[in-house]
Amino acid sequence: MKPFILLISVAITSLFAIGTADKNISGTWVMEQGDSSDQPPVFRIEMGEGIWEGKMDVPQQEVYDRKVHSIRVDGDSVFITVYKNGSTIYARRVNDSSITGVMKGESRIDTVKFKKIN
Repeated sequence: MKPFILLISVAITSLFAIGTADKNISGTWVMEQGDSSDQPPVFRIEMGEGIWEGKMDVPQQEVYDRKVHSIRVDGDSVFITVYKNGSTIYARRVNDSSITGVMKGESRIDTVKFKKIN
């Protein structure tokens, strides 16, 4: 009886862990923002040593390979702080290739959409 109870406990714990696992957002994402430009920002996101890490290119500002301050994933929710005490993106992963949300800056809020390109 004890092995059966142990087996059931392991199975339930495994199902709970799988059901609440964070989604994989690694890859290269192009960001469309409000009144989109010809050269949208590009985010490259990957899993580092147990945390999400990213770099971004902003061609309009001639900024390339800039480290993103923080990326946090909680289920389908994605929170990106672009730079310390700067703009923050609050979004939701729609599917494997799309994330939508808002970016809150110092003086405005813009709608943002991310499309995965690889």
